[in-house]
Amino acid sequence: MPVTVPTIYSTLFLTILLFFGLISFLRGSIKDRTIDACFAVGNFTDDRLLMQVRDHFLQRAYKVIELDPERDVAILLGQVKPSIFLAIFLTFLAAIGLICLGLVLGILIPDLDNIWLWLTFMSPLAGVFYWRGIAREQKVSLQLLPDAKLKVRAHKDEITELQRSLNLEKLEI
Repeated sequence: MPVTVPTIYSTLFLTILLFFGLISFLRGSIKDRTIDACFAVGNFTDDRLLMQVRDHFLQRAYKVIELDPERDVAILLGQVKPSIFLAIFLTFLAAIGLICLGLVLGILIPDLDNIWLWLTFMSPLAGVFYWRGIAREQKVSLQLLPDAKLKVRAHKDEITELQRSLNLEKLEI
């Protein structure tokens, strides 16, 4: 099948669109995903619940930085640790995307014959971008509400882990 100019330009256009999708995916990997959740805690006493929630977050390297007994609010602070798997995965995706872009540019502009190889060497920048962007302090806010409810404001993964480890029933907010 002969390669035509419209085929090359349409392939370049689609490759550039996919490359922008890769950049969006990389930026989304470091986005703050703090959400609110409310749990029914009817089967716990207040003291027992608070001790279990406190122990859960202490095991996950959080520490209490503020207590407000008037509003029944506790604020904890912890460090979000980057995932080695995700850093390697993002580097791999960036390498594939840069190889594709380089191959299309190499076909389009023959003088740039081995540009795909040089672009591939830039792929570790995706892992570095993720590693530096995700390492930040994360706040968790816990509030006891009337009617045996616990309101938690935290990263969505922390809320999921809290619900799983304490076997809490999630309520709609």
